[in-house]
Amino acid sequence: MCGRGKKTDSKEFIPKMPPKKRISKRSPSDETLHAEGIAIKRMRQKQSNSILALVDKIDALCKSHGAANIIPLLRDCGLNDDEIATFMAITPKLGRHRDRITKQGLGFDGIRALVHADEEAIAQAMNLGDAGGRLGASELARLREVPESVKISDIDAVYKLRDECFKAECVRMAEKRQHSFTTRTKKLHFAMETYEANLRYVRRYYETVDNYDLLAEMSDEEVAALEQKGAVVSALRETFFVEKEEEIVACAKSLLNEFDHLFPGRAIPKSEWGLVGNDNPTLRYFAEARQALVALQAGGFLGGFPSDASEHDQWDALSSIAYLAGVHNDSTLSQRFSPRPVEKLNAFIVRAASGVEAVGLDAAGFRLRATYTSMSPGRPRGRSMTPSGRQKVVTYTKESAPEVDFKPLTLEQPGRRTIPNAWNLRRFQIDYDGLSSDLMGEINRLGGQEVHLLAATLRDQPFKERGRGEDDERQQFGHAFQLLRDIRPKAFFFESASEFLGPRHIPFRNRLASQAEELGFAVADFGLNASMLGVPQDRPRSILMGVAKEYGSRLRPPILVNPIHQTVGDAIADVAFGFLPEIEAIPEGSRTPDQIKYRKWARTWLSKHGKKIAPDALSLIRGSSDTFDKWHKYGFNDYERHIVRPRLEDLQTDSVPLSLQILKRLQGIPDDWTFLGSERAQMAQICETTPPVIYRVIGHAIHAALTGEDVDIDQAARLALDSKRWKTASGFRSMAQSQNPARIRALEWREHILREEKGP
Repeated sequence: MCGRGKKTDSKEFIPKMPPKKRISKRSPSDETLHAEGIAIKRMRQKQSNSILALVDKIDALCKSHGAANIIPLLRDCGLNDDEIATFMAITPKLGRHRDRITKQGLGFDGIRALVHADEEAIAQAMNLGDAGGRLGASELARLREVPESVKISDIDAVYKLRDECFKAECVRMAEKRQHSFTTRTKKLHFAMETYEANLRYVRRYYETVDNYDLLAEMSDEEVAALEQKGAVVSALRETFFVEKEEEIVACAKSLLNEFDHLFPGRAIPKSEWGLVGNDNPTLRYFAEARQALVALQAGGFLGGFPSDASEHDQWDALSSIAYLAGVHNDSTLSQRFSPRPVEKLNAFIVRAASGVEAVGLDAAGFRLRATYTSMSPGRPRGRSMTPSGRQKVVTYTKESAPEVDFKPLTLEQPGRRTIPNAWNLRRFQIDYDGLSSDLMGEINRLGGQEVHLLAATLRDQPFKERGRGEDDERQQFGHAFQLLRDIRPKAFFFESASEFLGPRHIPFRNRLASQAEELGFAVADFGLNASMLGVPQDRPRSILMGVAKEYGSRLRPPILVNPIHQTVGDAIADVAFGFLPEIEAIPEGSRTPDQIKYRKWARTWLSKHGKKIAPDALSLIRGSSDTFDKWHKYGFNDYERHIVRPRLEDLQTDSVPLSLQILKRLQGIPDDWTFLGSERAQMAQICETTPPVIYRVIGHAIHAALTGEDVDIDQAARLALDSKRWKTASGFRSMAQSQNPARIRALEWREHILREEKGP
């Protein structure tokens, strides 16, 4: 139609908008990590909440029972002293920051660092944590350094850098000088060793040449070889010894000048070496090295390098130069590094079962003046009864069995003698009125010498399940502490049942510790199990020990770094199965039926029970009705005491009779210790005895605290014990002289040197 255009779209024009940006999403792995991160933060917050909840619990206990009573409980729960001190300080020092600590998820190390920080560092740490920064012990340490560092002026900072530069350069120069000196000393030591080796070669040659009988028996080839050695010896005498001696002398002169600059004050007279070495062994060794350098300048070594020796000490130049060079060799110096004799301290055991406990203290450096035993050999303790209707596994005795020609391997038992006479065993109960007067009489015999140690094994029944603890009329701590008040020794230790460490007896233990502290002792209480000390028996004990407070800083519990685990098989095999080695040495086809059955019985027992440790031997004498079954599970027959022999009538059993010798092995008692009384009395004494190794390790700990002479308890506990009582140190004439053997030897050495210097 006219005037009309084409029909257009009636919709408005809408300009296109730019496409919306798509929100970026994390990859699945990133999402997982993000979720894990949130979980970790929550776990950290829970960690802080747990710590603060524990703090609230400890604070509540301290308010209701007192901190002094709570600290032993916390120790029994496994907390160490550092943790206890930290937890108790959190509320007074960080109480107002609890919410921020929880929010930041601080762990124990961070909280402990806050407790030890000052207020300024704590404020900075909280602000840093609120800002999302990491907060731990290392970060807090840096925070504490910041306020001090900003206070240093620029000029002070410049001079501080100057001092640090000087120190660094001095250290570098010292290290360079040390390396140079050591290198030259090693060169001297090598020259001396080469000289001595060739000198030995020459001496052996002349010994052969002077032996006419040997020369007459030599073949032509051997004579020709000897002539060649003669040519070598001539060359050595003409050139080598002269040149090497000149080298040694020149090197010694050069080293002596530098030695005096590096180590002034080491020119100590030879006669004083022994006395100096008692207090400072290193000073003595450097004095010996200086003397070696002085002596080497004189030359003339064809007779050997300079040396000196007496009955009590020795010295040689080669060993001293080896020490100075840091070279290990088999010289006499290495022998002097072995443990020295220690001063013997006076000790009394005021309650022991059999007296063999004294062996342990004797080995630890104590002279046992008297040991009071709690048992009479004529009055054994009660033993468990046969369960009703139970048939004995073995129904014969050794006396009723016929004799056979086959004999077991002999057991070495050297030096058997009447042990009570040798160890001054005295039979008084600790709660008997006569003990105190007898003990005072023994102390008076010391002639004014100090009593260094009072020890006792106290009755353990009061602390068992049915005991009444402190209120039990049988408990003996009261009598023991009365002796402490009367005698005032330098140290003490009392041991009893392991149950004494339980929560039920904490108040009593705290009162005893307080009494000991009032008497002037630093106290430690802990548990000790003989099974950790090489005794094949589960024998846990509680120990309460103390030393005079002036020695308290050196007192350490005798806990082994590497416990000794010995099995029943290792301990008793040679006693219980003494015939086995001989039988196994017989060819298999030549063994009798008795021997075959014996071998099978022994091997079966060792494979089934040999890797076990036995139960507490006290159960054998405490009257329990299940004792037989309990020990039978470990392969032992509680009702027989003989040794099984390789004969058919003896082998009608799968268990090992508990002979007295086997019981001694299970208790760690030396084979050569003699018990007195009937068989039942001896058994009671053995079972009641505390394993001597417990006395030994505790004795070492106390001896080290009193004298400062540390002993490697791990090594000491591995040494075998025997009942040969210490008398006098080797080379001394009396007990008085050997009270301090090291000093006596030093005085003898001085007299020896002074006589030599004086001349005939």
